[in-house]
Amino acid sequence: MTDIMPETFKCASCSAPLEFEGKTMQKCSFCGSTVIVPADLFYRGTGYPGSAVGISGNAERIAEVRRLITAGKKIEAIKVFRETFGAGLKEAKEAVEALERGEGVVLTAKQFSLGSRATPVNGEAVKVAGIAIGGTFLIFTIGALIFTGLIVAMVVALSVGNEAVPSVEHANKATRSADGTSEAPSVTELLRIGGEGTGAGRFKDNRHVAVDGKGRIYSADYSGGRFQVFDREGEFLSQWNGEPGMLLYGLDADRQGIIYMVTNKGIRAHNGETGELLHKFDDHGFRDIAVGLDGRIFAAGRRGISIFDGQLKLLRDFKDAAKDASTNLGFEKIAVDGSGTMFLTDRMSKDIIKFSSEGKFLNRVTTEVRSANDIALDPQGRIYLSDTSQIAIFGQDGRPIESIDAFQAFGIVLNDAGELYIAARPYILKQRVDL
Repeated sequence: MTDIMPETFKCASCSAPLEFEGKTMQKCSFCGSTVIVPADLFYRGTGYPGSAVGISGNAERIAEVRRLITAGKKIEAIKVFRETFGAGLKEAKEAVEALERGEGVVLTAKQFSLGSRATPVNGEAVKVAGIAIGGTFLIFTIGALIFTGLIVAMVVALSVGNEAVPSVEHANKATRSADGTSEAPSVTELLRIGGEGTGAGRFKDNRHVAVDGKGRIYSADYSGGRFQVFDREGEFLSQWNGEPGMLLYGLDADRQGIIYMVTNKGIRAHNGETGELLHKFDDHGFRDIAVGLDGRIFAAGRRGISIFDGQLKLLRDFKDAAKDASTNLGFEKIAVDGSGTMFLTDRMSKDIIKFSSEGKFLNRVTTEVRSANDIALDPQGRIYLSDTSQIAIFGQDGRPIESIDAFQAFGIVLNDAGELYIAARPYILKQRVDL
Protein backbone atom coordinates (compact mmCIF):
# COMPACT_ATOMS: atom_id res chain seq x y z
CA MET A 1 0.00 0.00 0.00
CA THR A 2 1.44 3.34 -1.02
CA ASP A 3 0.38 6.95 -0.84
CA ILE A 4 1.37 10.14 -2.60
CA MET A 5 4.00 12.02 -0.65
CA PRO A 6 2.73 15.43 0.47
CA GLU A 7 4.28 18.75 -0.46
CA THR A 8 6.48 19.89 2.43
CA PHE A 9 8.56 22.87 3.46
CA LYS A 10 10.62 23.77 6.52
CA CYS A 11 9.41 26.12 9.23
CA ALA A 12 11.43 29.32 8.97
CA SER A 13 11.68 29.42 12.77
CA CYS A 14 12.54 25.90 13.92
CA SER A 15 13.27 24.10 10.60
CA ALA A 16 10.73 21.37 11.37
CA PRO A 17 9.19 19.84 8.22
CA LEU A 18 5.63 21.06 7.64
CA GLU A 19 3.09 19.61 5.25
CA PHE A 20 1.63 22.20 2.88
CA GLU A 21 -2.02 22.87 3.75
CA GLY A 22 -2.86 24.95 0.69
CA LYS A 23 -2.91 28.24 2.59
CA THR A 24 -0.83 31.40 2.24
CA MET A 25 -0.05 31.27 5.96
CA GLN A 26 -0.09 28.33 8.33
CA LYS A 27 0.87 27.62 11.91
CA CYS A 28 3.88 25.44 12.74
CA SER A 29 2.57 22.59 14.91
CA PHE A 30 6.02 22.18 16.47
CA CYS A 31 7.10 25.64 17.59
CA GLY A 32 3.81 27.52 17.27
CA SER A 33 5.06 30.17 14.84
CA THR A 34 2.90 31.52 12.02
CA VAL A 35 4.73 31.11 8.71
CA ILE A 36 4.32 32.69 5.27
CA VAL A 37 4.43 29.65 2.99
CA PRO A 38 7.03 29.65 0.16
CA ALA A 39 5.33 30.76 -3.06
CA ASP A 40 6.54 27.93 -5.29
CA LEU A 41 4.37 25.45 -3.39
CA PHE A 42 1.33 27.24 -4.78
CA TYR A 43 2.67 27.07 -8.30
CA ARG A 44 3.17 23.31 -7.95
CA GLY A 45 -0.03 22.72 -6.04
CA THR A 46 -3.13 24.91 -5.89
CA GLY A 47 -2.25 27.77 -8.25
CA TYR A 48 -0.99 31.30 -7.84
CA PRO A 49 -0.89 32.29 -4.17
CA GLY A 50 -3.33 35.11 -4.66
CA SER A 51 -6.04 32.99 -6.24
CA ALA A 52 -6.91 30.64 -3.41
CA VAL A 53 -10.52 30.79 -2.33
CA GLY A 54 -11.10 32.43 1.01
CA ILE A 55 -8.01 34.61 1.16
CA SER A 56 -8.73 37.69 3.24
CA GLY A 57 -7.15 40.15 5.64
CA ASN A 58 -3.40 39.70 6.12
CA ALA A 59 -3.32 36.72 3.77
CA GLU A 60 -4.65 38.98 1.01
CA ARG A 61 -1.95 41.53 1.82
CA ILE A 62 0.72 38.84 1.53
CA ALA A 63 -0.70 37.91 -1.87
CA GLU A 64 -0.41 41.60 -2.83
CA VAL A 65 3.23 41.65 -1.67
CA ARG A 66 3.95 38.62 -3.85
CA ARG A 67 2.20 40.19 -6.85
CA LEU A 68 4.32 43.31 -6.46
CA ILE A 69 7.50 41.21 -6.23
CA THR A 70 6.53 39.32 -9.38
CA ALA A 71 5.89 42.64 -11.15
CA GLY A 72 9.34 43.86 -10.17
CA LYS A 73 7.97 46.50 -7.80
CA LYS A 74 10.15 45.65 -4.84
CA ILE A 75 9.95 49.08 -3.15
CA GLU A 76 6.14 48.96 -3.25
CA ALA A 77 6.22 45.41 -1.86
CA ILE A 78 8.39 46.53 1.06
CA LYS A 79 5.99 49.40 1.74
CA VAL A 80 2.96 47.12 1.82
CA PHE A 81 4.78 44.67 4.10
CA ARG A 82 5.74 47.47 6.53
CA GLU A 83 2.19 48.86 6.60
CA THR A 84 0.68 45.44 7.15
CA PHE A 85 2.96 44.11 9.87
CA GLY A 86 4.45 47.23 11.46
CA ALA A 87 7.97 46.17 10.53
CA GLY A 88 10.99 48.40 10.34
CA LEU A 89 12.52 49.16 6.96
CA LYS A 90 15.40 46.68 7.41
CA GLU A 91 13.15 43.86 8.59
CA ALA A 92 10.61 44.46 5.83
CA LYS A 93 13.33 44.55 3.17
CA GLU A 94 14.82 41.25 4.43
CA ALA A 95 11.38 39.61 4.53
CA VAL A 96 10.49 40.74 0.99
CA GLU A 97 13.87 39.55 -0.30
CA ALA A 98 13.26 36.16 1.35
CA LEU A 99 9.87 35.92 -0.34
CA GLU A 100 11.53 36.93 -3.61
CA ARG A 101 13.95 33.99 -3.20
CA GLY A 102 11.03 31.63 -2.59
CA GLU A 103 11.75 31.19 1.12
CA GLY A 104 9.36 31.09 4.04
CA VAL A 105 9.06 33.88 6.60
CA VAL A 106 7.97 33.44 10.21
CA LEU A 107 6.01 36.38 11.57
CA THR A 108 6.26 37.69 15.13
CA ALA A 109 5.67 41.06 16.72
CA LYS A 110 9.39 41.58 17.34
CA GLN A 111 11.13 40.03 14.38
CA PHE A 112 10.74 38.56 10.91
CA SER A 113 12.78 35.39 10.77
CA LEU A 114 13.72 33.97 7.40
CA GLY A 115 14.26 30.40 6.36
CA SER A 116 14.83 28.31 3.26
CA ARG A 117 13.39 24.88 2.66
CA ALA A 118 16.98 23.67 2.21
CA THR A 119 17.88 24.52 5.80
CA PRO A 120 18.60 21.32 7.80
CA VAL A 121 16.63 20.58 10.96
CA ASN A 122 18.52 22.09 13.87
CA GLY A 123 17.74 20.86 17.36
CA GLU A 124 19.10 24.01 19.00
CA ALA A 125 16.92 26.16 16.74
CA VAL A 126 13.91 24.09 17.72
CA LYS A 127 14.70 24.66 21.38
CA VAL A 128 15.08 28.41 20.95
CA ALA A 129 11.89 28.65 18.91
CA GLY A 130 9.98 26.66 21.49
CA ILE A 131 11.14 28.88 24.36
CA ALA A 132 10.25 31.95 22.32
CA ILE A 133 6.60 30.94 22.28
CA GLY A 134 6.20 32.00 25.90
CA GLY A 135 7.06 35.63 25.22
CA THR A 136 6.16 36.12 21.57
CA PHE A 137 2.97 37.50 20.17
CA LEU A 138 1.80 35.42 17.18
CA ILE A 139 0.07 38.11 15.15
CA PHE A 140 -1.94 35.89 12.83
CA THR A 141 -3.44 33.50 15.38
CA ILE A 142 -7.08 34.36 15.93
CA GLY A 143 -7.68 35.04 19.57
CA ALA A 144 -3.91 34.98 20.25
CA LEU A 145 -2.67 35.47 23.81
CA ILE A 146 0.14 37.67 25.12
CA PHE A 147 1.76 35.53 27.79
CA THR A 148 2.46 37.17 31.14
CA GLY A 149 5.68 37.44 33.09
CA LEU A 150 4.69 34.22 34.85
CA ILE A 151 5.43 32.27 31.67
CA VAL A 152 8.75 34.06 31.27
CA ALA A 153 9.64 33.01 34.80
CA MET A 154 8.75 29.43 33.92
CA VAL A 155 11.03 29.60 30.87
CA VAL A 156 13.91 30.75 33.04
CA ALA A 157 13.23 28.05 35.61
CA LEU A 158 13.18 25.32 33.01
CA SER A 159 16.29 26.66 31.31
CA VAL A 160 18.31 26.11 34.46
CA GLY A 161 18.12 22.34 33.93
CA ASN A 162 21.52 22.02 32.27
CA GLU A 163 23.50 20.95 35.32
CA ALA A 164 25.20 17.57 34.96
CA VAL A 165 23.47 15.51 37.64
CA PRO A 166 19.67 15.64 38.08
CA SER A 167 17.74 13.19 35.91
CA VAL A 168 14.68 12.60 38.08
CA GLU A 169 12.74 14.84 40.41
CA HIS A 170 9.88 13.77 42.64
CA ALA A 171 7.72 16.72 43.53
CA ASN A 172 4.40 17.81 44.94
CA LYS A 173 3.61 20.92 42.95
CA ALA A 174 0.14 22.22 42.18
CA THR A 175 -0.72 24.13 38.99
CA ARG A 176 -3.63 26.41 38.20
CA SER A 177 -6.56 26.19 35.89
CA ALA A 178 -5.64 27.86 32.61
CA ASP A 179 -8.88 29.79 32.23
CA GLY A 180 -8.83 31.15 35.79
CA THR A 181 -12.62 31.46 35.78
CA SER A 182 -13.43 28.48 37.97
CA GLU A 183 -11.91 26.76 40.93
CA ALA A 184 -8.62 25.30 39.81
CA PRO A 185 -8.40 21.52 39.68
CA SER A 186 -5.94 19.88 42.01
CA VAL A 187 -2.89 19.06 39.88
CA THR A 188 0.05 17.41 41.59
CA GLU A 189 3.38 16.83 39.91
CA LEU A 190 4.52 13.34 40.87
CA LEU A 191 7.61 13.00 38.73
CA ARG A 192 9.91 15.04 36.51
CA ILE A 193 12.50 13.38 34.27
CA GLY A 194 15.08 15.03 32.05
CA GLY A 195 16.61 18.35 31.24
CA GLU A 196 18.42 19.71 28.21
CA GLY A 197 21.25 17.52 26.95
CA THR A 198 22.32 14.29 25.29
CA GLY A 199 23.26 12.21 28.33
CA ALA A 200 21.22 9.56 30.10
CA GLY A 201 17.77 10.92 30.86
CA ARG A 202 18.34 14.14 28.92
CA PHE A 203 16.52 15.39 25.83
CA LYS A 204 16.95 17.88 23.01
CA ASP A 205 13.42 17.94 21.55
CA ASN A 206 11.25 15.18 23.02
CA ARG A 207 7.65 15.44 21.83
CA HIS A 208 6.28 11.95 22.49
CA VAL A 209 5.81 9.73 25.53
CA ALA A 210 4.43 6.21 26.03
CA VAL A 211 3.88 3.94 29.04
CA ASP A 212 3.55 0.14 28.94
CA GLY A 213 1.68 -2.27 31.22
CA LYS A 214 4.62 -2.52 33.62
CA GLY A 215 4.85 1.25 34.03
CA ARG A 216 8.00 1.63 31.96
CA ILE A 217 8.24 5.04 30.31
CA TYR A 218 9.45 5.64 26.76
CA SER A 219 10.28 8.93 25.09
CA ALA A 220 12.24 10.15 22.10
CA ASP A 221 13.29 13.33 20.38
CA TYR A 222 11.38 14.37 17.28
CA SER A 223 14.41 13.76 15.07
CA GLY A 224 17.56 11.67 15.43
CA GLY A 225 15.93 8.36 16.33
CA ARG A 226 17.19 8.18 19.94
CA PHE A 227 14.72 6.41 22.26
CA GLN A 228 15.14 6.32 26.03
CA VAL A 229 13.59 3.87 28.48
CA PHE A 230 12.84 4.57 32.18
CA ASP A 231 11.34 2.51 34.97
CA ARG A 232 8.11 3.54 36.68
CA GLU A 233 10.11 5.68 39.14
CA GLY A 234 11.78 7.57 36.32
CA GLU A 235 15.21 5.95 36.61
CA PHE A 236 17.04 5.63 33.32
CA LEU A 237 17.23 2.01 32.08
CA SER A 238 18.53 2.07 28.52
CA GLN A 239 18.42 3.70 25.14
CA TRP A 240 18.26 2.50 21.55
CA ASN A 241 18.14 4.06 18.11
CA GLY A 242 15.53 3.96 15.39
CA GLU A 243 16.17 4.31 11.69
CA PRO A 244 18.63 6.96 10.50
CA GLY A 245 16.92 10.09 9.28
CA MET A 246 13.62 9.28 10.95
CA LEU A 247 11.14 11.90 12.13
CA LEU A 248 8.81 10.74 14.88
CA TYR A 249 5.12 11.64 14.39
CA GLY A 250 3.35 9.37 16.88
CA LEU A 251 4.22 6.88 19.63
CA ASP A 252 2.38 4.33 21.80
CA ALA A 253 3.14 1.13 23.72
CA ASP A 254 1.19 -2.06 24.32
CA ARG A 255 0.93 -3.72 27.71
CA GLN A 256 3.81 -6.13 26.97
CA GLY A 257 6.29 -3.38 26.16
CA ILE A 258 6.19 -3.36 22.37
CA ILE A 259 6.61 0.16 21.02
CA TYR A 260 4.56 1.22 18.00
CA MET A 261 5.44 4.39 16.17
CA VAL A 262 4.58 6.42 13.09
CA THR A 263 7.54 8.06 11.38
CA ASN A 264 8.36 9.52 8.00
CA LYS A 265 9.42 5.97 7.09
CA GLY A 266 6.06 4.37 7.93
CA ILE A 267 4.74 2.37 10.90
CA ARG A 268 7.23 0.43 13.00
CA ALA A 269 7.02 -1.97 15.95
CA HIS A 270 10.06 -2.38 18.23
CA ASN A 271 10.90 -4.28 21.36
CA GLY A 272 10.67 -1.44 23.85
CA GLU A 273 13.52 -2.72 26.01
CA THR A 274 16.08 -3.58 23.34
CA GLY A 275 14.92 -1.61 20.31
CA GLU A 276 14.81 -4.72 18.11
CA LEU A 277 12.69 -4.08 15.01
CA LEU A 278 9.82 -6.56 15.09
CA HIS A 279 7.39 -5.50 12.37
CA LYS A 280 6.93 -2.70 9.88
CA PHE A 281 4.32 -1.32 7.49
CA ASP A 282 5.63 1.02 4.80
CA ASP A 283 3.05 3.71 4.20
CA HIS A 284 3.71 7.45 4.32
CA GLY A 285 0.10 8.49 4.79
CA PHE A 286 -0.16 8.13 8.57
CA ARG A 287 0.34 10.77 11.26
CA ASP A 288 -0.42 9.04 14.56
CA ILE A 289 -0.98 5.68 16.19
CA ALA A 290 -2.84 4.28 19.20
CA VAL A 291 -2.82 0.83 20.82
CA GLY A 292 -6.22 -0.50 21.87
CA LEU A 293 -6.74 -2.45 25.09
CA ASP A 294 -7.37 -5.54 22.93
CA GLY A 295 -3.93 -5.19 21.31
CA ARG A 296 -5.15 -3.87 17.97
CA ILE A 297 -3.24 -0.98 16.44
CA PHE A 298 -5.13 2.07 15.16
CA ALA A 299 -3.41 4.43 12.72
CA ALA A 300 -4.78 7.67 11.29
CA GLY A 301 -3.63 10.19 8.73
CA ARG A 302 -4.44 11.92 5.47
CA ARG A 303 -6.33 9.06 3.86
CA GLY A 304 -8.38 7.88 6.80
CA ILE A 305 -8.11 5.24 9.54
CA SER A 306 -6.55 1.77 9.39
CA ILE A 307 -6.61 -0.99 12.01
CA PHE A 308 -3.84 -3.61 12.32
CA ASP A 309 -3.09 -6.59 14.50
CA GLY A 310 -0.01 -6.62 16.72
CA GLN A 311 2.16 -7.82 13.82
CA LEU A 312 1.00 -4.87 11.68
CA LYS A 313 -1.16 -7.01 9.43
CA LEU A 314 -3.98 -4.89 8.06
CA LEU A 315 -7.39 -5.84 9.50
CA ARG A 316 -9.67 -2.95 8.54
CA ASP A 317 -9.20 0.07 6.33
CA PHE A 318 -11.66 2.95 6.59
CA LYS A 319 -10.54 4.80 3.47
CA ASP A 320 -13.52 7.16 3.44
CA ALA A 321 -13.20 8.26 7.07
CA ALA A 322 -11.71 11.65 6.25
CA LYS A 323 -14.39 12.26 3.64
CA ASP A 324 -17.14 11.15 6.04
CA ALA A 325 -15.83 13.61 8.64
CA SER A 326 -15.61 16.41 6.04
CA THR A 327 -11.93 17.00 6.67
CA ASN A 328 -9.85 17.93 3.64
CA LEU A 329 -6.43 17.15 5.12
CA GLY A 330 -7.36 14.09 7.15
CA PHE A 331 -6.48 13.42 10.78
CA GLU A 332 -3.53 14.43 12.93
CA LYS A 333 -3.93 12.51 16.23
CA ILE A 334 -5.90 9.48 17.44
CA ALA A 335 -6.89 7.88 20.75
CA VAL A 336 -9.05 4.80 21.34
CA ASP A 337 -11.18 3.79 24.33
CA GLY A 338 -11.87 0.30 25.66
CA SER A 339 -14.85 -0.25 23.35
CA GLY A 340 -12.85 0.63 20.25
CA THR A 341 -14.44 4.06 19.81
CA MET A 342 -11.96 6.35 18.10
CA PHE A 343 -11.31 10.01 18.91
CA LEU A 344 -9.29 12.02 16.42
CA THR A 345 -8.23 15.59 15.74
CA ASP A 346 -8.80 17.29 12.41
CA ARG A 347 -5.49 18.40 10.89
CA MET A 348 -6.95 21.69 9.72
CA SER A 349 -9.43 22.78 12.39
CA LYS A 350 -8.19 20.87 15.49
CA ASP A 351 -11.80 19.76 16.09
CA ILE A 352 -12.43 16.50 17.94
CA ILE A 353 -13.92 13.87 15.63
CA LYS A 354 -15.52 10.68 16.92
CA PHE A 355 -15.89 7.36 15.06
CA SER A 356 -17.44 4.08 16.16
CA SER A 357 -15.40 0.88 16.33
CA GLU A 358 -16.94 -0.01 12.95
CA GLY A 359 -15.66 3.14 11.32
CA LYS A 360 -18.96 5.06 11.38
CA PHE A 361 -18.70 8.83 11.76
CA LEU A 362 -20.47 9.83 14.98
CA ASN A 363 -19.76 13.43 15.83
CA ARG A 364 -17.54 16.48 15.40
CA VAL A 365 -16.93 18.94 18.23
CA THR A 366 -15.41 22.36 17.67
CA THR A 367 -12.65 23.30 20.11
CA GLU A 368 -10.68 26.46 20.78
CA VAL A 369 -7.44 24.48 20.91
CA ARG A 370 -4.84 26.06 18.62
CA SER A 371 -2.22 23.33 18.25
CA ALA A 372 -3.80 20.01 19.34
CA ASN A 373 -0.36 18.46 19.79
CA ASP A 374 -1.79 15.19 21.10
CA ILE A 375 -5.01 13.52 22.24
CA ALA A 376 -5.44 10.99 25.06
CA LEU A 377 -8.21 9.39 27.13
CA ASP A 378 -8.35 8.78 30.87
CA PRO A 379 -9.95 5.66 32.43
CA GLN A 380 -13.27 7.52 32.78
CA GLY A 381 -13.30 8.27 29.06
CA ARG A 382 -12.55 11.98 29.35
CA ILE A 383 -10.64 13.52 26.46
CA TYR A 384 -7.35 15.37 26.99
CA LEU A 385 -5.90 17.68 24.32
CA SER A 386 -2.41 19.15 24.74
CA ASP A 387 -1.99 22.66 23.34
CA THR A 388 1.63 23.60 24.22
CA SER A 389 0.65 26.09 26.94
CA GLN A 390 -2.35 24.21 28.33
CA ILE A 391 -4.06 20.84 28.44
CA ALA A 392 -7.79 21.02 27.78
CA ILE A 393 -10.10 18.34 29.17
CA PHE A 394 -13.46 17.39 27.63
CA GLY A 395 -16.22 14.89 28.28
CA GLN A 396 -16.84 12.16 25.70
CA ASP A 397 -19.59 14.35 24.30
CA GLY A 398 -17.05 17.11 23.71
CA ARG A 399 -18.29 19.31 26.54
CA PRO A 400 -15.37 21.34 27.99
CA ILE A 401 -14.65 20.34 31.58
CA GLU A 402 -11.42 22.06 32.56
CA SER A 403 -8.06 23.25 31.33
CA ILE A 404 -4.78 23.22 33.19
CA ASP A 405 -1.62 25.21 32.68
CA ALA A 406 1.27 23.57 30.86
CA PHE A 407 4.59 24.54 29.33
CA GLN A 408 5.80 23.02 26.05
CA ALA A 409 3.20 20.24 26.31
CA PHE A 410 3.37 17.95 23.30
CA GLY A 411 2.79 14.20 23.64
CA ILE A 412 0.47 13.01 26.43
CA VAL A 413 -0.72 9.62 27.72
CA LEU A 414 -2.63 8.39 30.79
CA ASN A 415 -2.02 5.11 32.62
CA ASP A 416 -4.60 2.76 34.16
CA ALA A 417 -4.65 4.85 37.34
CA GLY A 418 -5.48 8.01 35.39
CA GLU A 419 -2.06 9.57 35.96
CA LEU A 420 -1.02 11.95 33.21
CA TYR A 421 2.38 11.77 31.48
CA ILE A 422 3.47 14.78 29.42
CA ALA A 423 6.34 15.16 26.97
CA ALA A 424 7.12 18.74 28.00
CA ARG A 425 10.42 19.31 26.26
CA PRO A 426 13.03 18.84 27.57
CA TYR A 427 11.23 16.94 30.36
CA ILE A 428 8.81 14.12 30.96
CA LEU A 429 6.26 15.04 33.61
CA LYS A 430 3.95 12.77 35.55
CA GLN A 431 0.94 14.46 37.14
CA ARG A 432 -2.18 13.55 39.06
CA VAL A 433 -5.20 15.62 38.03
CA ASP A 434 -8.12 15.60 40.48
CA LEU A 435 -11.18 16.97 38.71
